[in-house]
Amino acid sequence: MYGFKNLEINNFRGIEHLTIDDFVQVNVFLGQNSSGKSSVLESIIMLMGMSNPDLPQIINTIRGRNFSSFSDLSYLFRNGDLKTKPEIAAKLTDDTRRYLSLEMAYKFDEKSQGDFQNGQIPTSETKTFLNTLRMLFEVEYDSETKRYECGITVGQNGMTTGKKMADNYMEKNSVAFIPADLASGNPVNDLVELIKRKRKEYVLEMMQKFDSRITAVEILNNAAYIGLEGIDQLMAVNMMGDGMRRYLNIVAASANPMNNILLIDEIDNGLHYSAYKKLWEAIFALAVSTNKQVFVTTHSKETLTRLNKMLEEHTEYQDSLRLYTIEKTKLEGHQAYKYTFEEMKAACDNDVELRSLAL
Repeated sequence: MYGFKNLEINNFRGIEHLTIDDFVQVNVFLGQNSSGKSSVLESIIMLMGMSNPDLPQIINTIRGRNFSSFSDLSYLFRNGDLKTKPEIAAKLTDDTRRYLSLEMAYKFDEKSQGDFQNGQIPTSETKTFLNTLRMLFEVEYDSETKRYECGITVGQNGMTTGKKMADNYMEKNSVAFIPADLASGNPVNDLVELIKRKRKEYVLEMMQKFDSRITAVEILNNAAYIGLEGIDQLMAVNMMGDGMRRYLNIVAASANPMNNILLIDEIDNGLHYSAYKKLWEAIFALAVSTNKQVFVTTHSKETLTRLNKMLEEHTEYQDSLRLYTIEKTKLEGHQAYKYTFEEMKAACDNDVELRSLAL
């Protein structure tokens, strides 16, 4: 399995400092709203996509559709303070170490005429605004460290005027992210890949556990369709309920072997509680069969209870789970409290709250 052993976050979003260790195949982050769970997933995306200068704006757009301008990138900096440099680091299962830092800077770009003042070329003393996001990253292996840089520059109208790609770096791994927003996410690319690899039956099998009436999963005109018993024509997934669409998005991404790492934010969104156990079973089964690492967030106690019941039945998956409660404490800032399956089971059996120390 390719993936993360640990993760360290500094000055990213609302997190001043957070270290998380001992990741395994399926890792679940618990916590109250605004505890930093989603920020942990986003830090993983950033680290795995650190050569993509468009990624920071893409992440902001996913989180809040009104985040569309370059100035919104300040949300990536802790408390919006551009003087605090976000830093993300991790050790991976292949013993490589990754490090990424972000910084806002001024870069003179002659294409942006708005930067001229009274016919003078701006200097560091006359710059009007920070127009460049620099992504500085490193990959370390066998004591050899390679450093790279990519970034994006905009003019005063907010339009991109320059983009720097990282020289001599090619990302070989793929991360799939399923956001909490039910309107986001599209299973088409994953389904197309599965069809090419003759693995579509894996998705159909898992979908039939969700609803036994399902007879087919197809792609038509770049859209996903479902066949149901008793209905003469295929039904567009987008016209069906939130639960069906959410379940298909997760299952298709889990089944696609091209996705090395799968991130699912607020896994319970849009799903009836009766589907939780089936979905957990599908995630673990597909993670093992495709040898991928999975990271999930939730704040639902019912989701946790159903996960515990599933693992009680499938003992083969118990060692493949880690739970982490993400808590923002008054004295020590953000902390991650780790639990194994045995500890989760004891908490569920005794109705002990794991989602937050404050609850």
